[in-house]
Amino acid sequence: MPMKSFLVCSCILFSITSFAQNASIKGSVRDTLNEQNLSNAVIALLYSKDSVLYTFTRSNKDGNFELNNLQSGEYLLMVTSPKFVDYLHPLTLSSDTLVNLGKLSITTKARLLEEVIVQQKIAAIRMRGDTVEFKADSFKVREGASVEELLKRLPGLTVDKDGQITAQGKKVEKVLVDGEEFFGDDPTIATRNLQADAIDKVQVFEKKSDQAAFTGIDDGQGKQTLNLKMKEEKKKGYFGKLDLGGGTDQKWNNSAMINRFRGKQKISGYGIMSSTGTTGLNWRDNSTYGSGDQIEYNDDMGGMVWYGNYDDMGYNGNGLPKSWAAALNYANKYNSDKQSINGSYRFNKLNIEGANNSFTQSILPDTTFFTKSNASSFSSRLRHSANGTYDYQIDSLLSIKVKANGNTGKQQSYNESFSRTSDALDNTINKSQNISTSDGDNQNLNANVILRKKFKKTGRTFSFDLNEQYTANHSTGYLNALITTKDIVTQLPKDSLTDQMKVTDSRLSVFNVKASYTEPLSKKIFAEISYAFRTSNSNSEKLSYNKSPNGKYETLSDTFSNKYKYDVITNTAGLSFKYNTKKITAGIGSSVAFQNFNQEDQFRNVTTKREYVNLFPRANFNYKFNVNSGINISYNGATSQPSINQIQPVADNSNPLIIYVGNPLLKQQFTHRVNFNYNSYKVMSERGLYVYGGFSTISNNIVNSQHTDYATGKTVYQYINTNGNMNGYTGMGYFMKLKKINMNFNVYANMNLSKQTNYVNLLENKTTNYGPRLGFYLSKEKEKKYNIFYNPSVSYNASSSSINTGVNANYWSTSQSLEATVYLKWKLEVNSDINAEFRQKTATFDHNNNVIVWNAYIGRKLLKNDKGLIKISVNDLLNQNKGYNRYINSTMQSESNYETIRRYFMLSFVWNFSKSPMGNTTP
Repeated sequence: MPMKSFLVCSCILFSITSFAQNASIKGSVRDTLNEQNLSNAVIALLYSKDSVLYTFTRSNKDGNFELNNLQSGEYLLMVTSPKFVDYLHPLTLSSDTLVNLGKLSITTKARLLEEVIVQQKIAAIRMRGDTVEFKADSFKVREGASVEELLKRLPGLTVDKDGQITAQGKKVEKVLVDGEEFFGDDPTIATRNLQADAIDKVQVFEKKSDQAAFTGIDDGQGKQTLNLKMKEEKKKGYFGKLDLGGGTDQKWNNSAMINRFRGKQKISGYGIMSSTGTTGLNWRDNSTYGSGDQIEYNDDMGGMVWYGNYDDMGYNGNGLPKSWAAALNYANKYNSDKQSINGSYRFNKLNIEGANNSFTQSILPDTTFFTKSNASSFSSRLRHSANGTYDYQIDSLLSIKVKANGNTGKQQSYNESFSRTSDALDNTINKSQNISTSDGDNQNLNANVILRKKFKKTGRTFSFDLNEQYTANHSTGYLNALITTKDIVTQLPKDSLTDQMKVTDSRLSVFNVKASYTEPLSKKIFAEISYAFRTSNSNSEKLSYNKSPNGKYETLSDTFSNKYKYDVITNTAGLSFKYNTKKITAGIGSSVAFQNFNQEDQFRNVTTKREYVNLFPRANFNYKFNVNSGINISYNGATSQPSINQIQPVADNSNPLIIYVGNPLLKQQFTHRVNFNYNSYKVMSERGLYVYGGFSTISNNIVNSQHTDYATGKTVYQYINTNGNMNGYTGMGYFMKLKKINMNFNVYANMNLSKQTNYVNLLENKTTNYGPRLGFYLSKEKEKKYNIFYNPSVSYNASSSSINTGVNANYWSTSQSLEATVYLKWKLEVNSDINAEFRQKTATFDHNNNVIVWNAYIGRKLLKNDKGLIKISVNDLLNQNKGYNRYINSTMQSESNYETIRRYFMLSFVWNFSKSPMGNTTP
């Protein structure tokens, strides 16, 4: 009886299941080139929501296929076969559905390159291992659009106003063209000047470090990279862009770029003349280079590395610019691709004339000071720079690479400022009139030779790295400052005049050699041992001459003059272990550095010698759930040395009201850093999630100790070491394709927080700051009709200081960005670009500083294939643009307005031209 019951139930269940799975699909596959049925092709049915495989079959010898007993739902049918382009077809199945697809024609990859028109939809996004690949032609942009405009259309990618790209939540650190650098390390040259229609594929991947790529041992230190693969026909012949424009208020913007390709040889050049802020600037975040010269330990190099004030020749909106730029790039591969060369030369000149006013609240124990100031300035910078790389793959096991880059430049500046400082009752504390000038030059050189040897045993390698750096800066300037304060006894105004000539000269020479050896301990575990020797020699001379009665600057001021020498010798040994599988990459290790410091104060005949033993622990863990998702966690500890400017005991009186003094007794600071990153991306459904964060604590943090004289308002800063400082950040984002309305959606949230400790008038001051932000992106387009991009965000800032709890800086701000282009009849197009910033008023900053900048143009396409465009544009249509900055730190809140580019009209002509042997020619 139980057996009969079981059989009856099984039959009922089978009947129900069979009834619920009655859908089926059939069809045939054929080759469009030979017009023959295609056998053994894979026909896969994927769930539409997550691209997971549901079922599959293969076509028979006649090209026919059939899938039966399918559940109802939404699917993607994919047909794949070697040497053929993938075919995708969306399907919606319901009960009892019989779908007859008929003949499915797929084309060969070779045929596709010959521009055969394929009626079916070719996959726009593909995964190739760990690489996300976008088919460029599947994302429509306007005629003559730049690569940057194309990138804004790709799901999971965002491009900010400075051209910086974020892909799947990670900042893109390098942009390549056909796997090679394009004009050195300036990625916007490629994204803003190459035409979108020259690109075949956009590839996004995490580029392994050079050492990992060489050894085959993944160290988890990859950089998010974007590679632009050009169309084959665009690699033969030339293409370029010409943009000529002139307008009101002495505004002009002229640029030209040409790219000449002949097989593996590439020659490119560009030129720019502009008064509208176009400089060919890099996207680099200035904070990467710090606020001053810095000498610190770099574990990758095995020793001390100097980071100087890097002049990127960029315009940040402050002042009225005039710029000139030109560049030439050459790349080639030869000897069966065993040898390659890539080099470029660039010229930049940038003049900026500006004016600004500011209002600053200084936070002091139990009181506050307020300073109002206005200033005017002029600066001129000129630079010649060059870089080159030669790579020789001697054989399959031995290679050598030589890299070099350098620049030489000149700079001039003039600054004139007036300020008044008062107390809370508006009683004058001091007044200042300050004029300063400077005329200088600089040189930088960095050369690197890397020899790499692989052995027959997989994972056994040896590498030798030789690096040399040289930097020199020289300047001569004048300071004329009149300071008015109250006499302590008479309470009457008292003037103090500083009239000096300043001569500064600094030089840095660094030499480093490093040898590394890797050995496989098993198929999954590897060991790496390294040794590095490094010398760093710094010289700084700061001379201040007072004006003598004869009108000459010949009396040396001992208070503001110094000659200092700072030498470091470092021996570093390192040992690490790495575990490698397809899903897991993990590493743990450390380096130990034996360092000898020699400080010489040559004016005061004081020599200080110090010896340190430093430990640099590190660990990382990467786990790949699949090719589309994974998590990374890393830790590293590092010691940073004080810079030569921080230790030399000389006062800097560039502003006689604010004096900085070095401290030769400074200790090293040690930083612990933990970072994590999670990414998940579903290719077919175009959905992705990313989460990231980081935390750091610093022992013996080098900070400023401040002492302000309440009677005169003069402030002296000296560098000291403190503890209790930390920084943290976290964020997440989710992006998806809203397919029913054909719209891309990306929502994100992030937050920064910090705790800092310093001293103000001998009192400990603890400052806490946090700032959350929330925003989203929306983009929608309809081919040859319109495209719209909208990005709103809201953020909050909260800051408090323990020395004066009655003063805080808590406020809301929001930004709105809307861009739309509409394509009309008669080849007309209209563009509107609105950027708005709204900031909450505070007790200190109680006036309106909201800004709405509205730019627009109307244009008409010309010439063959609509490659030309003539347009009339307006910048800042509402004439509301005003330079604005709000700055808050542990003891200060400051708000400034500065002169910037405002409303002007311009008539422009843009021409995208090209010529290739295949006949694709634009006149």
